[in-house]
Amino acid sequence: MGWHEVIGELEGKLEGTLKGTYRPLDGIPFFRVQYPPSEEREALRQFRLLAERLSKRGWRSECVSLTDMFREALLDLLGCPPSQLSERLKLLERGQDRSELQERLSEYLPYEIVKAIQGFLSGSSSQDVVVLLRMGVLYPFLRPSSLLSMMEGQISCVVVLPYPGTTLGAMLDAPPADPHGGYYRGEVIQWR
Repeated sequence: MGWHEVIGELEGKLEGTLKGTYRPLDGIPFFRVQYPPSEEREALRQFRLLAERLSKRGWRSECVSLTDMFREALLDLLGCPPSQLSERLKLLERGQDRSELQERLSEYLPYEIVKAIQGFLSGSSSQDVVVLLRMGVLYPFLRPSSLLSMMEGQISCVVVLPYPGTTLGAMLDAPPADPHGGYYRGEVIQWR
């Protein structure tokens, strides 16, 4: 299955969900799309084009960069202006072991990222579609399973979460200590 088939399947399910003629698995309007990591650039292009097509058909649809949400979450967590973020991160990294810093950030950053996404989507409805791009930027702080688990019941729009992976579940698995556990609700559209 290539891009034409993957996007075609997704687009059909999205429109059916928006029109009320299709019910996603578990009734959760989350669609995860797995694609090969080598297809990252094309994935960005394909999902932006999908959002444009949906918008032209009258649905409110947009792509959200998780890179931007990550940056916003870091700014809020560290309490610094954008101009000082780089310097603040350098100081933190110099002051402690990298794994210790990663562990400390992992405690709070997932909640800040979800808060940033919720803030961005606060005016959305069940007739809106958001495509969350660049999931890989959140690794190792937040995995797709944790992100979707934390978002369920908190936002009302249809969510598309593309992610690079070679085996179904490879990037969806949450570490055993993750309080949100694995998340496998909604639909998975897998590259074949």
